[in-house]
Amino acid sequence: MHRVAAGGRKGLPVAILLFVAAAAWAFPAPAAPDGESLFASNCSPCHGAKAVGEDPQNNVGGGWREDGSMIAPALNGTAHAWHHGPDLLFRYVRDGSVDPHSPMPAFGDRLTEDEIWSIIRYFQSLWPDRTRALYEQNYPGGLGSAH
Repeated sequence: MHRVAAGGRKGLPVAILLFVAAAAWAFPAPAAPDGESLFASNCSPCHGAKAVGEDPQNNVGGGWREDGSMIAPALNGTAHAWHHGPDLLFRYVRDGSVDPHSPMPAFGDRLTEDEIWSIIRYFQSLWPDRTRALYEQNYPGGLGSAH
């Protein structure tokens, strides 16, 4: 009969397992950014709570303010945001609008890429099922993507 002393080779896999478990506990993976709270603090001042738009009565695509600038559209699937692919949505958030009449600022200096994608995933989660299905048809893998 072959015996292995305590702490010998048979104990090695257990020791490795304990080390890995301790390391995972001591150094947990960073939590994914919370898109809903990031949206609330960065986007809802213009796009409204639950992304209903600056003018929920006219959420089909924004509209115009008296000063000639655009109002913030709904992002909850009732306006046109779902017509844009995920990369374009990302660029709008990161770089701001290219339209000179839009007050949409750039958030690339305030938010990480992961935070921007979590915001996009959040407002996409508000879209009706039919809108989500059409979006996935037009942009396969585009729902919740982080390219």
